[in-house]
Amino acid sequence: MLGPVEIRGAAQPFHRAAARELVVYLAFHRHGVRTEVWAAALWTDRRIAQSTLHSTSSVARRSLGRSEGGVDHLPRRGRLLRLEDTVGTDVDRFARAAASPDPERWMDALRLVRGRVFDGLGLCDWAVLEGTQAQVESMVVDTALKAAAYYLHRGQGEEAEWVARRGLRVSPYDERLYRALLRATEVMGNRVGLRSAMEELLRVAADGDPLCRGAGRGVLSESGRSFVHPQTMSLFRELARGGIPAAGGDPSRL
Repeated sequence: MLGPVEIRGAAQPFHRAAARELVVYLAFHRHGVRTEVWAAALWTDRRIAQSTLHSTSSVARRSLGRSEGGVDHLPRRGRLLRLEDTVGTDVDRFARAAASPDPERWMDALRLVRGRVFDGLGLCDWAVLEGTQAQVESMVVDTALKAAAYYLHRGQGEEAEWVARRGLRVSPYDERLYRALLRATEVMGNRVGLRSAMEELLRVAADGDPLCRGAGRGVLSESGRSFVHPQTMSLFRELARGGIPAAGGDPSRL
C-alpha cells in the first residue's frame, strides 16, 4: 500500500477491481468484518446486491489462494471476513522497522515507500474517513524526519536528502520535509541543490493556482512567499547566506 497498490504472491490475478479493494480493506481490519460493514465502506453512495457482494468475496478468496499448509488466505467464516495471518502488508513491515532504535532499520522501512499511499484504488473513501490514510502518511513522514535529523546531526547530507525524498513521495506538500531537504543541501555544500529544492517547493505549493504560476522561477518573489511557510523561507535565506552553522559548527561554504 505504500505506493501503487500491489498484491504479491497471489494464486491468480485479480480480474475484478472490487475484490482487490476488499483485500486492502480487510488488511486494515484484521479482526474481521461483517458483509454489511465492508460493503458500506467500499460503496459509500449506494447499496450493492447480495449476489455481487458474494461474488466479490469469492473472487478475492480464489485470487489470494491458499497457504503452503493448504489454508485459504481468506477463509469462509459465514458473514464474517477476516484475512489469515499468512497475508501481510508493507505497512506492517514499515511499522515494525520504524519502531526500532536502529537507524538502519529506519532506512529499511523507508525503502518500502514507492509513492502515494493507496495509489490506484477507486473505493478507498473509508481510508480517509477512518483516518487510516492520515495515520499511515504520518508514520512515514515522522520516520523520514527522524532519520533526516539523525543523518544531518552526523553530517551525512546524502543520506538525509534520500530519506527526505522518501517522505515526500508519500506527503509531497509537507514543508518539514522540504526544510530537511534544504538542510541536507547545506551539509553537502550544494548551492545549486539548495536553490533547486526551494524552487521545487514553490512549484508544488503553487500547483494548480494560476495566480502563482511561474513562482519557481523567482525564489524570492512576493508571489512565491505567500505560498510557503515563513519558517521555510527564513531557513532558505539563512542557508543561502551561509548563516546556519553546519554539522561541525562552522557556517557552510555553499
